[in-house]
Amino acid sequence: MSENIIIIPIYNDWKSLNKLLLEINRSINNSDIYKILIVDDCSTIDCSIEYKNLDKIQEIKILSLKKNLGSQKSISIALNYLKNLKKNLYITIMDGDGEDNPLEIEQMINVAKLNSEYVVTSHRKDRNENFFIKFSYKVHLLISFILTWQWVSFGNFSSFSSNNLTKLNLNDVWYAHSAGVLKNCKIKKLYASRQKRYFENSKVNFVQLIEHSFRIISVFYKRVLINSMLAMFLIWIFPSKLDLIFYILIFLLNLIITFVKIKNYKKASIDLNSYIKKVRVL
Repeated sequence: MSENIIIIPIYNDWKSLNKLLLEINRSINNSDIYKILIVDDCSTIDCSIEYKNLDKIQEIKILSLKKNLGSQKSISIALNYLKNLKKNLYITIMDGDGEDNPLEIEQMINVAKLNSEYVVTSHRKDRNENFFIKFSYKVHLLISFILTWQWVSFGNFSSFSSNNLTKLNLNDVWYAHSAGVLKNCKIKKLYASRQKRYFENSKVNFVQLIEHSFRIISVFYKRVLINSMLAMFLIWIFPSKLDLIFYILIFLLNLIITFVKIKNYKKASIDLNSYIKKVRVL
């Protein structure tokens, strides 16, 4: 019997979380131990979790953060918390808005059990957004690949054995979970359709999506620097009338990545547990 921990970062959306917990409870079997680790990202709305009907979930624990940090940093803190427990676990990370399908959890965990050295990642077969968002996402994938040599086509939804925590650099996860996984671990891909949010529309705006894209790229900043130098060398070897424009674009790109890197920088000496205000078990 394995012990499975499901990490869910939450900021204010307790209504969606309660529906998600019910769906998780319906989707899992009783042969394994399932526990929930909620990361309350300093919500401004009081925590409200309806847990009386969750008969298949053995424990719900809430890590309350001292300040709002965003989902990626919340995930990094939760992983560090589990790492310090030094227990053999199977960890699943998912968003709390309903877009990650609870019916996929058992399959992902089963694949993780058969491939304990891999992180099992859920990749989207299709997306429900409008054409502009879909097009922007494809552009993000292409630019990220050119700059980093990595096709970052998955998000937070993933499952893996806790032995991968020794390989996973949590300072990289601090910027972006998907980039941290690709940089430090081997992945096993699964494919699934993206579900609709349970309630309301996403409050993430286009600027935030752009910043998230640059956070992913910044994890591979050394590769970006090497590729930038190679690009400038090729421009010098094969001159054209657009050379100055290319040089300016390369400079601006590296400047933005440096800014994002500095903005989200965390000193290695800072203990991630210091961001936790309190721990509660329901």
